[in-house]
Amino acid sequence: MGKLTVKQANELRESGVITKETLATLQKNGIVSTRTNSSERYISTENGNWVTPIFYFRGLNGSKYSVDMNNLREEMNNLIIKHTVNKEAMININAKTKGNKSK
Repeated sequence: MGKLTVKQANELRESGVITKETLATLQKNGIVSTRTNSSERYISTENGNWVTPIFYFRGLNGSKYSVDMNNLREEMNNLIIKHTVNKEAMININAKTKGNKSK
């Protein structure tokens, strides 16, 4: 049996099929993935270069994520999304910026 993705499990939680506690238990038991496949996000530096913020836990050494760790990672991902753009938006911003410089 394959693992459920985080997205699939969250859809089950949001539709009321499982609770937040059940989701955490399923992740702890390895039935639901603990990581999402999110696309890279970008933020511009002061001089216009683009960088990618990364949040991770160092030193796990094979340990599983706790409920608190999953909650923290979710909050950090939401914060990163709030302050960054996806690749398509970055390309559009670059195109507009280059267009303004040539005028």
